[in-house]
Amino acid sequence: MPDTEKKQRVYELARELNISSEALVKVLTEMGIPVKSHMSTITEEQVRSVKGRFEKEKQEARDRAARSKKKRKRRKKVQVSVEAVKAVRDTVAQMGASQVRTQKKRRRRYREEKQERHDRQLAESDSEGSVLKVTEFTSLSELADLMGVTLNEVIAKCLELGFMATANQRLDADTLSLVAAEFGHNIETVAEYGAEALERRRVEKSCREVPRPPVVTIMGHVDHGKTALLDRIRSTNVISTEAGGITQHIGAYVARLPGGRRVAFIDTPGHAAFTAMRTRGAQVTDIVVLVVAADSKVMPQTEEAIDHARAAGVPIIVAISKMDLSTANPDYIKQDLAARRVLVEDWGGDTLCAQVSSITGDGVRDLLDKILLQAEVLDLKACPDRPARGAVLEGRIDPHRGTVVNVLIQDGTLHNGDCMVAGECSGRVRALYDENNVPLDEAGPSTPVQVLGCAGVPEAGDSFTVVDNDQEARDICLRRHLVERERELQSRRLITLEDFYKAASSTGGILRLVIKADVQGSAEAIVDTLTRMGTEEVSVDIIRSGVGGISESDVMLAAASDAVVIGFRVRPDNRAREKASATGVDIETFSIIYDIEDTVKKALTGLLKPEKKEAFLGSAEVRDLFKVPKIGTIAGCYVVGGLIRRGSRFRLVRNGVVIWDGELSSLKHFKDDKREVSAGFECGIGLSGYGDLKVGDIIECYEIVEVSRAL
Repeated sequence: MPDTEKKQRVYELARELNISSEALVKVLTEMGIPVKSHMSTITEEQVRSVKGRFEKEKQEARDRAARSKKKRKRRKKVQVSVEAVKAVRDTVAQMGASQVRTQKKRRRRYREEKQERHDRQLAESDSEGSVLKVTEFTSLSELADLMGVTLNEVIAKCLELGFMATANQRLDADTLSLVAAEFGHNIETVAEYGAEALERRRVEKSCREVPRPPVVTIMGHVDHGKTALLDRIRSTNVISTEAGGITQHIGAYVARLPGGRRVAFIDTPGHAAFTAMRTRGAQVTDIVVLVVAADSKVMPQTEEAIDHARAAGVPIIVAISKMDLSTANPDYIKQDLAARRVLVEDWGGDTLCAQVSSITGDGVRDLLDKILLQAEVLDLKACPDRPARGAVLEGRIDPHRGTVVNVLIQDGTLHNGDCMVAGECSGRVRALYDENNVPLDEAGPSTPVQVLGCAGVPEAGDSFTVVDNDQEARDICLRRHLVERERELQSRRLITLEDFYKAASSTGGILRLVIKADVQGSAEAIVDTLTRMGTEEVSVDIIRSGVGGISESDVMLAAASDAVVIGFRVRPDNRAREKASATGVDIETFSIIYDIEDTVKKALTGLLKPEKKEAFLGSAEVRDLFKVPKIGTIAGCYVVGGLIRRGSRFRLVRNGVVIWDGELSSLKHFKDDKREVSAGFECGIGLSGYGDLKVGDIIECYEIVEVSRAL
């Protein structure tokens, strides 16, 4: 019978027992369990034995703590001695001795209270363990403050663990967990510094909940009618403003429905390059409307949208569009969706479905009713009295208004003059505008709004939070910037001189680019698309990406790095044009992302090392042999096909086996030297450094050519 007993590795058990792997290896060795390292495996019986020993030691520690506590209580009940009473009544001369005794009592009481706190912490860590919420790359001194221990203790523990660390050195998540575990703490890393504390303080300010409008994201494949459907709902014409009829940004709009109901819509681009933008859409939304054209099928980007909605735990409503077409086949679409585990109500599922036409408007009211019905089921609530919290949809630099941040308010209310933190950027709200550029005094929950006053351009998807004052906002942003800079430094790989020389000798295989776009989301999408292109030989190196027009500094950076500047819906200024002309920097501008992909792909194809292939030129048959003094053997040949060309490569084939490969020493037609001899003619061939020829041998002529490859 095969051994089916379940085994566990040492490091897994160490994590479960909240001790280091080295300490567990020592314990196992003391117990007579043979292990070599943290990767060794132990049986279930051995695991139970180890756990039993640890439970026994913990129980003994609890008993000792309980006995110590009882002793302290008995000592507290002891009556004050007669000598102490007399000492209190002594003269002023005896006050010094009384003060000494008082200090001793205080020190004793402090030690007792410290022991009690330690016992209480030990009991709490035994029962549930203490969890510290920190950001990655927290410094050693900050970790010591969070754990309530001295910095020297933490540094000493690091030395015991086998590595040296300074007070301001920032540690990664694994190292933080290792150090904290030695002090009985567990580490939970949070995405942004200060987010937990800000949210906790924000929630404490109000608890009055009111219903809020749903946030609906329109998703689906490119050209399936997402924006056209939103145009019909809003009675606008947004699609005409997008280049090529393709949505290039995340657009957020508010639709006001009959009865005073409001719905916030987020229109995400359908192009594959905007996968990250669609992911952010699913994270900030309550309902996903999945648009599928009735004359098409479930396309790859439709499947991605389904995956994003499922990952975010967001309900899906299917909108089968283009029902006005004669080729519409909604039953086929429902069948195709069912194959991907999206079962509509008509087919016995729980997914709402509406058949709509953006041209005629049929079914749009039914879709809106189902959106409102789903919103009632979700019972969406928010607290408008709290400071605002939301998510950044887009960030851009407007030439007239400065930095403009598109924010979706998720909870609370944003007012003019509020201090804010958006990712690594801070500022004070100078003005608020809705999607139609109408000024606002405030923006409540589920409201997309344009915010002016941010000091920088935040990343799309960053959190947006109102804070108490400017100083707090700057401090939080500075800390987040330090953490992000440390993350970037840690991600850079240190190279040796040998690596540097190799890279310098193969710079032709790296296409360096400077990316500038009109909004942050587009810049991220372009970077994400281009960095996925390439092979082991050819790669794309994005040395800078940002928002705004192409400036002189961008051109100077490209000139210093041998890079190409790519602008998406932005143009270079005059100084940038002059600098590019003087330095020879290539600036390419685009308005449709397809063109960027095609252009970069062609550039990478040109950078690929050509593939070497053999091109057959001709062959000649050896029909006679001649011995020439001081030259060697000359083969009298007849060219049976193609041509024989001097300077090419040759091989000698005998009975189908190649026995020589090299170059010619001579090629003649009768007594004349020839550059080449065509089929049907005779020639004399001398092989360089080889004379073992026989009648009937075949001499083949070929050359090695380089063929360009496509990605």
